[in-house]
Amino acid sequence: MFFFYFNKLGCLGSILVSIVLTGVLILLLYFWNG
Repeated sequence: MFFFYFNKLGCLGSILVSIVLTGVLILLLYFWNG
């Protein structure tokens, strides 16, 4: 069940994860410098 769900959203999930991680990193750098 889990693997089927992961395979179904694998590509989109990886893109969303990369976007979220980039956003978090930018926020951390912003607050660290600010």
